[in-house]
Amino acid sequence: MAASRIIGTGHYLPPRVVTNFDVMKMMETSDEFIVQRTGVRRRRHADPGQSASDLAVPACLAAVEDAGLRMDQIDLLIMNTITPDHADPGCAFFLQAKLGLPGIAVMDIRQQCAGLIYGLAIADHFVRAGTYRHVLVACSEVLSKRIDGSYDGRNIAILLGDGAGAAVVGPADGGERGIISTILHADGAGAKALYTAAPGSALGRAEHITKEDIEAGRVHFRMDGKAVFEGGVARMSEAVFESLRVNGLTMDAVDVLIPHQANMRMLEAIVARVAAPPEKVFVNVEEYGNMASACLPIALDQARKSGMVRQGSTVLLVAFGSGFVWASALLRM
Repeated sequence: MAASRIIGTGHYLPPRVVTNFDVMKMMETSDEFIVQRTGVRRRRHADPGQSASDLAVPACLAAVEDAGLRMDQIDLLIMNTITPDHADPGCAFFLQAKLGLPGIAVMDIRQQCAGLIYGLAIADHFVRAGTYRHVLVACSEVLSKRIDGSYDGRNIAILLGDGAGAAVVGPADGGERGIISTILHADGAGAKALYTAAPGSALGRAEHITKEDIEAGRVHFRMDGKAVFEGGVARMSEAVFESLRVNGLTMDAVDVLIPHQANMRMLEAIVARVAAPPEKVFVNVEEYGNMASACLPIALDQARKSGMVRQGSTVLLVAFGSGFVWASALLRM
């Protein structure tokens, strides 16, 4: 089987900057509290008329251009989002139409913050098998439309930002560059530590959604902060160690570690646990907040654009998200 590699990346951030002082107008909190607990100082919010597929379009166009391809050379589109344009069909179909890709296969995945790594794993296998030559993986989130500033919701609402990132996977050129490994995990026993209850078929009634669902906050994220924080630190740290072990490497061999940008305190704990030199760790959570699945592809593209990731760099991506889901991808760029 031929190897695959990431041949292009791109991202898009809506221009509207929302500071912690702006968040203070939406809910009872403070700049000091947000910075102390999360490290987040700013985030981006989309305009009311913008959807997840809208944000994904410029990110995808940038990634395809960066790959040196035309859009009609894309054979498969994979999209991950927890803020889809509509309840159904999958958001990938709406993105497909906006990208002008009629007839190709599209796939919606729901792997939350690990969406990029799961998408890369799927793309890698399709390219290796020769089924598809060029796979476009898009992760886009409009989390600002899911903000709940109530007492029950603000522990997660203070984190949320909007953005989109994309990567194109294609055949490796026969050299050392490529997707070296993708390692995927999940444990559904923790699914209700961070989830949205309604609408849903598990609510024990005939109605899809009710007024009471809205009033009771069941349509909003609810998070057990302690469980998510502890799980995120443990699982992302394990993912780093597992990737190194499987590939026979030490942290010295990794040029750049890019973790999911959950919050600064979680990242600090992970970096300490895996003993990664801080100068090797890419962090942008202070500027953009937690953008769920969009975090990793945006961080990867920004790390490339800044020169931190260069051709030949060994890059380790790790992520943890609701589900629980966690994963790693080791890349040679």
